[in-house]
Amino acid sequence: MVDIIDLAAGVAAEIGEGAEVSFAPEFDLKGLKEKRIVVVPAGIESKPNAREYLEDRLKVQVGLLKKCTEDDVPGLVREVVRIGQGFLQKWVAGVRCMKAEYVPLYLPEHLRERRQFTGVVELTFLHVHRNGE
Repeated sequence: MVDIIDLAAGVAAEIGEGAEVSFAPEFDLKGLKEKRIVVVPAGIESKPNAREYLEDRLKVQVGLLKKCTEDDVPGLVREVVRIGQGFLQKWVAGVRCMKAEYVPLYLPEHLRERRQFTGVVELTFLHVHRNGE
C-alpha cells in the first residue's frame, strides 16, 4: 500500500511555491499576507477490485489560502482549478491522479468573516495492487 503521508509530501514537492504538508491547517490573517498552499492527507478508500486485487483511492486536499478582497477571488479560483487540473493523470509517489474535485471551490464564509480566500481541491490517486502488497 502507498503511504498517504509520503503522497502528501510528494504533492507538496510537485506544487513547489512553498507548499507544505499540514495536519491541522488554520492560519490567522497576520500569517496570510502572502499566499499559502497547504497539502493535507484526507482519506483512503479501499475495496476489492478483483479476486486477489485491492483498489485504494488515496485522497489529498490542497488548500490555497490568502488574505484578499472580493476582486481577487476570480484569479485565485483560477489558480485552484489550475493546480487540480495540473495533477490529472500525473504520477506522484508511485500512484496516478485520477480525479480533481472542487467541492466547495472556495469558502465564502472565510471571505466574509476573515477577508481570506480559502480554496480547496481534493485530488484522488488510484493504486491497484495484490492483496497484502
